[in-house]
Amino acid sequence: MGYVLTNRALDIILSEKDLCYCLGYLATKGRIKYIEAQVPYGKEKIFESAYYGQKYDKMKLTSDKQSFQFRIILNHTENCPIALRNALTIGGGSYNDNCISRGKFVERIINEYGFEFFNVPNVKKIRGLVERKHPNYINYFDEGYKVPLG
Repeated sequence: MGYVLTNRALDIILSEKDLCYCLGYLATKGRIKYIEAQVPYGKEKIFESAYYGQKYDKMKLTSDKQSFQFRIILNHTENCPIALRNALTIGGGSYNDNCISRGKFVERIINEYGFEFFNVPNVKKIRGLVERKHPNYINYFDEGYKVPLG
């Protein structure tokens, strides 16, 4: 994996405990509709090199966006942790606040915690990475994972 976003991309700054809780919340089956990667025209090779085999949407030549756009589109936002709720905007073809457009955060969970663009989260893989990186906080991942969808 690699990193392609510039320092201008937005992040969500979390404590280790809150990060693990939010990762569990996001890993819950059915919570995420998809994680989107939009790649500017002419930058496809950069993305493909950094994220080999991952799916992405190509921006049109006429798009005014010059940088990569990474977003999480949620199916459900009920009981959303405050740190994520504060980052929600309208997106993904919905009229509800169900989109996390914080590219640095999305890039980090893709690179470091096993989430994938346009794929359903692999809970076993994600939990294993969280447990390896944050063994003292795995219980917070499990708490976040147990938050009901509705």
